[in-house]
Amino acid sequence: MISVGLDISGLDPAFKSHAQRGIGRYVQELHRYMQGNTSPDVSVELFDHTSLVQGGLGSALVNCMPCGRTTLRQQLLYPFRLGQGAMKKFSFVHFPAHMDAPSWSTKPFVLTVLDLIPLVLSDLYRSNKSGVRYRFARWLELQSIREATLLLAISENTANDLTRVLGIPREKIVVTPLGVDERFFATFSSRNAEHTTETRAVRARLGIPSGRPIILYVGGHDERKNIRVLVEISRRVISSGSLYTKPILVLAGRVHSELEKNRLADALQQLDMERDTVVLGYVTDDDLHELYAESSVFLFPSLYEGFGLPPLEAMAAGLPVVSSNTSSMPEVVGDAGLLFNPSSVDDGVSAVLTVLDNPSVAKDFSVRGHSRARQFSWIDTGRRTVEAYREAARLAASKGSLKAPLSSEFVTTDVGDGSRAR
Repeated sequence: MISVGLDISGLDPAFKSHAQRGIGRYVQELHRYMQGNTSPDVSVELFDHTSLVQGGLGSALVNCMPCGRTTLRQQLLYPFRLGQGAMKKFSFVHFPAHMDAPSWSTKPFVLTVLDLIPLVLSDLYRSNKSGVRYRFARWLELQSIREATLLLAISENTANDLTRVLGIPREKIVVTPLGVDERFFATFSSRNAEHTTETRAVRARLGIPSGRPIILYVGGHDERKNIRVLVEISRRVISSGSLYTKPILVLAGRVHSELEKNRLADALQQLDMERDTVVLGYVTDDDLHELYAESSVFLFPSLYEGFGLPPLEAMAAGLPVVSSNTSSMPEVVGDAGLLFNPSSVDDGVSAVLTVLDNPSVAKDFSVRGHSRARQFSWIDTGRRTVEAYREAARLAASKGSLKAPLSSEFVTTDVGDGSRAR
C-alpha cells in the first residue's frame, strides 16, 4: 500500500493568500477527489502543515526569534516534523504548491510546480524585487524542486519550462492539467436564455450600467497580467464607433497590493477609462457565474500563465474568449477562442471587435468553447495525480537517482494563476 499525505494548508484563509487564488481551487478539488475515491494500492490522508509546526520546544524557540520565524519553521522545524509522530505512516507527502515545500526533508515528497513565471519574465519581475533575503528565498524554492522525488506540472508548457529553464529530466515530471467546476457548464444555458431577473440583478448589485455589453476580465493584477494593455484594448474598442452600443470594461479579481492598485488607477486615468470601467475586486462564486452569463466577451491578455483557469471557466460558461497566444494559453483555449499577440494592442482590438460585431461568430465561439472545456475535468486531474503517486513510489524506491542540477535562481508568483485570482 502506498500511503500519501496531502498538504491542504492552501485551504486556510489565513495561510498566505492561496485560498483566494487558483492554488486554493486546485487544493480544494484534489481534497474532494481524494476523499471521494478509493484505490486498492494508494491511500491518501490529509494534513495541514501550518498545524504540524505548532507546539513543542522547537516551536517555542522559533517564536522567540526576533525575525525570520516563518522561514525557520518551514526550513528547520517542518522537515523534522515530517518524519515524526503520525507523519511516519506516509510513504511520502504531496505539496500542491512548490513555494510551500521545505528545501529538504526527512521524508520523500511530491511537488506540484505551478509556473516559472519570473524566470521566464525575469526582466519584468527583477526590477520590483531585490536583496539578499529575496534571492535566498528563491534559492530555497529551487532546492525544493531539486529535492522532490517527482514533480507535477499543471500544463505541458510548465513541464517544458522545467526542462528548458531548470534542466529537470523529463522523466521526473508528470503533467496533471487542471479542471473546471461543473457549475460553470450550467451557466451556458443561462447565456442562451433571455436576460433573467438574476442577470439583471447582478448588474444593479455590482454597479454595472444596464444595456452596455460587458468586456469581462477575471484575474489578478500583477505585472504579467498586462493590465494596461487590457485597458488600452478596451478603450479603443469602446471608441471605435463601429458598435451600436458602447461596451463597458468590468474587472473582477482582488487587487493585492498598493503597487497594483496604483498601477491600475494610473492606467484608467491616463487612458481616460475611469467612466467606462467598473472595478469589482473580489466577487463571490454566485456573482461570478452571473457575470459570465451576462457578459459579451472575455478578454485575457496575460503575458504568461502556468495554466489559466479563468479563460477555461469562461469557455465552460459559453462566454467567447479572446486570449493571449503565449505560454499555456493555446494549450487551454485551442481553436475554441481567438488568440492574439499580447504585445499588440491592434491585434487585441481586432479580436474583440470580431466577437462584438458578429453575433454568429460570438455564438460559434460560445459553443466551441463550451465543448472544448469538457476536455478538462477535476476528476481527470485527480486520476492523473493518483497515477503520479504510483510513479513517485517507484522513483522513491530508486532513491532519487533523477535529481536535477542546481540552477542559480528561482521565483514564482501564484497559480498560475495559474490561476484564477479573486
